[in-house]
Amino acid sequence: MKSVVYYARTDDGESAASVTEKLRGLIKKSAIFKPIGKEDYAGVKLHFGEEGNTGHIRAGYVREVVRLLHETATAHVFLTDSNVLYKGSRRTNAVDHLLIAREHGYDIATMGAPVIIADGLHGRSYVEIPIRKKHFKKAKIAPEIAAADTLVVMTHATGHLLTGFAGALKNLGMGCASRKGKFEQHSGSVPEMREEYCIGCGMCVTHCPASCIKLVAKKARIQREKCIGCGECIVVCRTKALETRWSERLENLQEKMVEYAYGTVAALKKKPCYITFLLKVTKDCDCLAKDEPAIVPDTGILASDDPVAIDKAAADLLNERGRQDIFRKEFPGVDWTVQMRYAERIGLGNLDYKIVAV
Repeated sequence: MKSVVYYARTDDGESAASVTEKLRGLIKKSAIFKPIGKEDYAGVKLHFGEEGNTGHIRAGYVREVVRLLHETATAHVFLTDSNVLYKGSRRTNAVDHLLIAREHGYDIATMGAPVIIADGLHGRSYVEIPIRKKHFKKAKIAPEIAAADTLVVMTHATGHLLTGFAGALKNLGMGCASRKGKFEQHSGSVPEMREEYCIGCGMCVTHCPASCIKLVAKKARIQREKCIGCGECIVVCRTKALETRWSERLENLQEKMVEYAYGTVAALKKKPCYITFLLKVTKDCDCLAKDEPAIVPDTGILASDDPVAIDKAAADLLNERGRQDIFRKEFPGVDWTVQMRYAERIGLGNLDYKIVAV
């Protein structure tokens, strides 16, 4: 049986007021909040955006979701995310993470709901959720996410260096993991250094969370046995001296991420629901600290109770709008469909879906 994905189309240049009205209609038509009980604790899972990033979901749209949750479901709503793995970010600890969230408009005064960083002050807190899958027997999920009754997973769809496409599955898998869980997922993919392009700027050294890169004679050197394969060095390298070794290991990373998504869903008392924004879709995810241009025109907003179906629908709609596979164009060595096919295989949802226009 096909999963249902509700779709409200938007266009470039559409006003925030118009998008908010469409978001409101999408939520009401899809009835995705209906399973949430009045005493349930509902976390709105977001990415608050890196400092300088402009692609993250606008605070006004989140405020409307909180308002509708209060109006139709529960008073116990909180906004949440977990701390990141990589250095050079203000989101590696809960104090700075909360401050950047506030700077981007996410705070209790403007949202009507508190912000809770789900894995503690330094990201060291987690609970182990049994999953018994190919790569992991247990997933290390951020405890305040695991303690919620359910999640409203609000996702800004983008490209991604290691997974090609980043949607709801990545928001569940990477975004709900503790820092140790993120480490487990990334272990495996080691970059290659093209020494002739290295200018010895040290950016990769500064941002490496594993401290496995050193400058030797003004050239970066990777200690391969320490590398966790997070890809941060590749993102920050200005001269393209570092590149990913595209291999089966990246398929493993996608599968690991999906197993963590499975662990997040398993930790909750009720099935999550999903809202995905196909607005200002950028090559890189919202962890990038800059104003990246869109790689495809604004396309719309989706809602569903199936993370696999909403991700497949999002990618299909964006590729249709871009008149090509925009994710393979940006990351030709990455098969972004691996995550969705594996997610269907382990029971997270369906690749077969139908669109209901709103």
